[in-house]
Amino acid sequence: MSTGAHPVPHRVHVPRRWRVWLPAALMAAGIAFGLDRASFPGSALYPWPPTPCVVQGIDARCGTFAVPENRAEPNGRTIGLHVVVVPARYGATTPGVAVTYLTGGPGDAATEEWFAQGWQSSALNTFRDLLLVDQRGTGGSNPDGGDRTQYGSRMAMDDLDAVRAALDYRQLDVFGSSYGATAEQVYLKLHPSRVRTLILFGGTAIDVPFFDRYAVNAQRALDQLAALCSSEPACPTSFPGWERQFGELVRAWNAHPGPMTGDELASVVHAMLLDLERAVSIPLVVSSAANGDFGPLERAGSGDLHIGDLDVMGSSIWCNEPWVGLEAEGPWGTDFDSYTAAKIAAFRQECSSTAKRAEPRALWTLPVASRVPVLAVVGGADPQDPITNLHNLKQHFPDSRAVILPHTGHRFYIGSCVDQMMADFVARGTTKGLDTTRCDGLVVVPPFELAT
Repeated sequence: MSTGAHPVPHRVHVPRRWRVWLPAALMAAGIAFGLDRASFPGSALYPWPPTPCVVQGIDARCGTFAVPENRAEPNGRTIGLHVVVVPARYGATTPGVAVTYLTGGPGDAATEEWFAQGWQSSALNTFRDLLLVDQRGTGGSNPDGGDRTQYGSRMAMDDLDAVRAALDYRQLDVFGSSYGATAEQVYLKLHPSRVRTLILFGGTAIDVPFFDRYAVNAQRALDQLAALCSSEPACPTSFPGWERQFGELVRAWNAHPGPMTGDELASVVHAMLLDLERAVSIPLVVSSAANGDFGPLERAGSGDLHIGDLDVMGSSIWCNEPWVGLEAEGPWGTDFDSYTAAKIAAFRQECSSTAKRAEPRALWTLPVASRVPVLAVVGGADPQDPITNLHNLKQHFPDSRAVILPHTGHRFYIGSCVDQMMADFVARGTTKGLDTTRCDGLVVVPPFELAT
């Protein structure tokens, strides 16, 4: 996979999307909490500070850092955070500052996703150390969990700051993708003086209820795909009225299920919209299904309507944090209304037996006017985190820029231009003078699939 813009973890698909094998050295790491060695349930004895290791062929330092599971009970249960530090390739030009990556899900592990997504050769790591911390409840950071009230974004961002301080980094350049963009905004609210720059990669503002925009955002993305189809003569000729057929199938199959329910069909189409390379098959899938040929639909894969059992971290976040928007109620006036309502209902049902905690509402608002520079990179046809979910960005972050990659969904692959732009932004420490045109014209729309 090329360096630059990469697949962003699917924010609402509860099962983690990628897995990579990490060497045993990752587990031969250290633990700190004012102790040289400590023991944790299900783990060996590990030292701190981090010790040399090799991750995916890259020299690094690995350790496990100890924190209280509940900071209100400092003498209570302790958990270990899996930490990987990849030193700057050519030496740090800004001592005391590191880049940290917050991945998506929620539920993915930063120490796995950075390498799984091909960021290991990123220019962000050229002159800055890279700090990767598996969020509590993921990867090597107590994935089996414990107290379900203690695995939310707030606790995790306090963890990150504790690791930062222990490693003597004065500030962090924070890069978050999908849910990671939500988490980094929480980190900014909790520890504003420790943030040098923010990169929001396929993210939504923390004061925007995710599910309240879900149906509308999906419909907008589908409408954009329909317009793109209409601009290529073979597509509308091959699939006349396919977008109308989609809405008809959703309603008909919800009334009398066909090969699946209408909500499940909408779920499959939504999952395809996340990735432009899959989205161009939607007209074929829908048109064929409308004509009784379900082969393309079967090959399209499953959607994300059935969320399964939420793990400790998932339930702590999805069931408690205001950004999720589980209070959202339709109608939204789209062909995705019923699917969205069904997805919300599935989360509510799963959350009904989950321990709840109070969240300070003031935390889940954007700063009035932050001096932290912000670069947002957004897919122009993202069905869940479009640019409209980053409302008034300039008002809250005067030193900010938004780069919209046309036609792309929540995952995009356009080479190294995004990586170079992000590295330039971090090096400058401002959006002033930043060249945001280097990706112009580089988005290639694959041909629409016209035959099976």
